Amino acid sequence: MPRSGGNWHVGTPTHRDVASPHLTAQTDLVDRHALRSLRLLVLCLSAGVLGAGLAWLIHPGQRGDNPLSGPGRFSLPGLPPQPPPAPPRDHLAQLQQNQVLPLPRPDGSTINVGYTSVIVDPRWTTFEFFGGWNREQQANVDQDALLFTSGPTFARGHGNGALAMKLHGDLLMANGRWPAGNRAAAAARAWVGISKEGELEFGYGDLTPDLEQRLRVFIGGLHAFTNTLQEAPTSYRGVYGEMKLADVRIIYGLRPDGRLELVETADGVLFRDLETFVAEKGFLAAYLPDHASKSRLIVPGRRPWTEEHAVWVSGGKPSITQMPFLLKIKPNQDWLAQQPDDVQPVAGTN
Repeated sequence: MPRSGGNWHVGTPTHRDVASPHLTAQTDLVDRHALRSLRLLVLCLSAGVLGAGLAWLIHPGQRGDNPLSGPGRFSLPGLPPQPPPAPPRDHLAQLQQNQVLPLPRPDGSTINVGYTSVIVDPRWTTFEFFGGWNREQQANVDQDALLFTSGPTFARGHGNGALAMKLHGDLLMANGRWPAGNRAAAAARAWVGISKEGELEFGYGDLTPDLEQRLRVFIGGLHAFTNTLQEAPTSYRGVYGEMKLADVRIIYGLRPDGRLELVETADGVLFRDLETFVAEKGFLAAYLPDHASKSRLIVPGRRPWTEEHAVWVSGGKPSITQMPFLLKIKPNQDWLAQQPDDVQPVAGTN
């Protein structure tokens, strides 16, 4: 542009200053094409990043770190893994009443063994010590509990604490620790435990410092009836010798799915038939707590302890059924933390 008198002067444009209509149209076409290409490029890059992110989450084995925190769950780097959703309360302890299992005998005959059991999910449950003599009627109406059962054997006697009894096995419960009064018996018997990750374990011996750090539940002083996963150490002595009497049995059974099945058999079960029973049930391990006249399997609101039951388990001598404690099974804190504040347990909804 010509400059005149120090001022900018806008003159009449020449033919070089005015773009032709054809050139303008071509320029607009090129601009629109470039914009579409840029948008397509951004879209492809976004899709690629999203796909790579999903592949990183879905295939943890290909990234070398941060593995799955559980089936169907994953955690992002730097974030704690999220707990799985809690099951309904009636899935924590499933009652199976009045069952019958036909058992073959070596002579070709068959015996029908009646039983009632409760299948317990160790991931969402815990055990408490329910101390006190003859508290079965309180257990019948305990709305906080899923069920009650027998624990290790004990010896009665004055001077053995407030309950006048001495435990034959260590107990590590949600509400405290109860060491065995008979250390030799505790060391020579078996135990069932629940790890802090919610896994069920069957082992041998007493409660060691290592086990106390790793487990949140420990029930010692048990008789290892069968264990297909671990051989008994030479130090194991058990509770019962050769049992020739037929009686009511309580079984802690390790199911193939990792859950605990607590079984109370009908009266008149011999040990040789019990061996067939646990094999037919498919238990990977089967341990026995105190049972016979001390058998307990109480489900509040659904399977209460009655005087008739006391007569039945004792062979007509209910006075020998007295117990100084029970083991109470209830939902654990992980399960309770996922429940609405206004939901209260109701007896009979187990």
